[in-house]
Amino acid sequence: MEGCLAVNANEKSGGLVRMWKKSNQVEVQTYSSNHIDSKIHMDNDNPIRFTGFYGNAEPNKRQCSWNMLRRVGRSVKEKWIIGGDFNAILDNTKKEGGRRKPSALMENFREVVEELSMVDLKTDNGWFT
Repeated sequence: MEGCLAVNANEKSGGLVRMWKKSNQVEVQTYSSNHIDSKIHMDNDNPIRFTGFYGNAEPNKRQCSWNMLRRVGRSVKEKWIIGGDFNAILDNTKKEGGRRKPSALMENFREVVEELSMVDLKTDNGWFT
């Protein structure tokens, strides 16, 4: 890859990297320990926004992650793709093993999904979302 932006890990968590081919013009818009937001210009096409995202793993700090997504979302005028690990689920039926998640955490995630008109793109084998 000819282009790269790396955000260092904070202690034992986080750490993000965004890499791209030189043939794609990439403008990094904002970044933090939880996201890298970029505008991608492809061959004579309208630009798209891609936000690489890592939701805070600590439940009591997760609302900060949602607020950051809201701030980024206010500046997006293009088609927008968000990819990464949200560290959240929409309901307990998606959970395999471990303790059930508190309904308040899932409700906060559902609110941001609805507010930003996000759609979960399913994969063929169901391993990743």
